[in-house]
Amino acid sequence: MVDSERSEDDLPPLDIDRAAGIADKAGGPAIVPTVPVRRRDSPMLLEEYLRFLGSREMAGLCVVAGNPAYLSSGEASERPGRSLWRACRLAVEATDTRRIFLGTEGVEGVSTRICAALGVTPFLLLDLGAEEEAAAFSAAARGPVAVYAPFYIGDGLPEPAASVLISYASRRRRLRSSVGGLLGVKEALRVSLVGDVGRVAERVVGLASRGVGILVGYPAVLTREQVKQFARLAL
Repeated sequence: MVDSERSEDDLPPLDIDRAAGIADKAGGPAIVPTVPVRRRDSPMLLEEYLRFLGSREMAGLCVVAGNPAYLSSGEASERPGRSLWRACRLAVEATDTRRIFLGTEGVEGVSTRICAALGVTPFLLLDLGAEEEAAAFSAAARGPVAVYAPFYIGDGLPEPAASVLISYASRRRRLRSSVGGLLGVKEALRVSLVGDVGRVAERVVGLASRGVGILVGYPAVLTREQVKQFARLAL
């Protein structure tokens, strides 16, 4: 998953295509760029991605409304429903795979309808009640859902990792509503995957039992060892 909210952070579509070509030859992983539909340049960006989407085995697309923190005031004021429908329809027409993801946070109602109608994969963010939300979306989409979750695998929790997890937790609406005040490590642990491989695997099994078929992990400490430990969860 290539997460990008601001245009200056986007990888050029040609680079995405080249990466997908390499992934095709290697048998994975799939390369999935993101299109925030409320951005003014999203129609052009979507068109450029769709040019190669259908011809690459290891390519997909993630469609999101767009975080208001990275949008202009005009962009943030737009209702995203119609643009989400359009982007998902075009993506489904361009490919016969199920590697089309739809970000659901803040647009749960329209996302449910789109997933039910088009069969795209709901893409949730780990928050309070994620298991129940996953089950509901899985039923609507008649298939597995994807969940994004920050993680730290190991003993203890180093300060840099704690800072990343707290930052993530502070942006989760249901957790903020539940706590009603400042969030710390204790609260952040409720919406992240932390512990040794066995402990984290237990949480993953619980998510899988409620319809989660794809887990997109964000390492709170970006090291090769953390990525290797996360990969062990799939074994």
